[in-house]
Amino acid sequence: MSPLYLRCQMCGRQQADGILSRSSWGHVSLAEGKSASACPDCKSKHSDWEKRLQSEAPAAGESTYQSA
Repeated sequence: MSPLYLRCQMCGRQQADGILSRSSWGHVSLAEGKSASACPDCKSKHSDWEKRLQSEAPAAGESTYQSA
């Protein structure tokens, strides 16, 4: 099984998904049960990160997770 990576929808940063790393990232639920994520750096740089994620929603079929 390949590891999963969180992917920031704002800057493209990737990080291995884990309990500690996941808790520091921001997550927004989108339509159709999808979600978008923001890395800790983008969360601290942009106070409106949630609004930005909703407006920059991933394309249909795209996920914030990627396997290695």
